[in-house]
Amino acid sequence: MRFSDIHSHFVYGIDDGAQTLENMEAMLDAAAADSVSRLIATPHMTPGIHQFNEERFWRHLSEARAYCQTRGYALALYSGAEILYTPAMEHYMSSHRLPTLADSQCVLIEFSPTIPYAEIVTAVELLERNGYTPILAHVERYQALRGMNIYHLKEQSSALYQVNCNTIIESDGLLKDLHVRRWLQDELIDYVASDSHNCRTRRTHMRKAYTILVKRYGKQYADRLVGMI
Repeated sequence: MRFSDIHSHFVYGIDDGAQTLENMEAMLDAAAADSVSRLIATPHMTPGIHQFNEERFWRHLSEARAYCQTRGYALALYSGAEILYTPAMEHYMSSHRLPTLADSQCVLIEFSPTIPYAEIVTAVELLERNGYTPILAHVERYQALRGMNIYHLKEQSSALYQVNCNTIIESDGLLKDLHVRRWLQDELIDYVASDSHNCRTRRTHMRKAYTILVKRYGKQYADRLVGMI
């Protein structure tokens, strides 16, 4: 089984992910060893506050592609971003300046863990009105989506949900674990991704998470969770 990882911070010198060329190469080695065949670079972006250096991003992504080719890895690399919702995001949307995942209409959006539910709904509606499909990054972190709100949002919008591999693998508190397991049992989650930042504390674990997903929820759903957008 080969995996698609839609959330990774492997491009070096851009955010809190890989800091050096060597860090990036190690992360690419780890992804290839983890049976990842498609990997999307998602550096942090905060509209109106922090815009990553695009020239540096594209240059370092090109270096990453060259490295994979040199190593003979069957690992396709794509561009994207992890966008923190701010009020300034509306301006970026209206001028079509939000980076999308792998040239799709999907955007990976994150929120403050304590954001009110109404603000999540507002953000999703704004994205939809401007032609984007929102994928909520590490949806397990948002307190406002525990309970029935996460179901209501799914029913009323095109929002897609991503959960981190480490949430599948490691216990993150009984209450959160119970919520995530219920969402997966109900096939509410759309993607499981690494959100990898390095090869030490936040490394890729796609194969390990996939093995658990197959055992708990069946191969058909597990295959969908680690597929491409």
